[in-house]
Amino acid sequence: MFKRIQQFFKDVIAEFKRVQWPTREATIKSTSVVVGVSLAVALYLGIADLGLSDIMQMVIAG
Repeated sequence: MFKRIQQFFKDVIAEFKRVQWPTREATIKSTSVVVGVSLAVALYLGIADLGLSDIMQMVIAG
């Protein structure tokens, strides 16, 4: 059992050595895109929420 666990971790280390990691620039670009899209969606949802809240207030107020 111990040999299988040991072999598993050796395989994991070997696999990590074969991985082609992204460059720093690629990571920064990808992160910037994710942050930008997240902010755009948050802004859109915030505006939609405000609009729908106003509509619901008008409906409730009658």
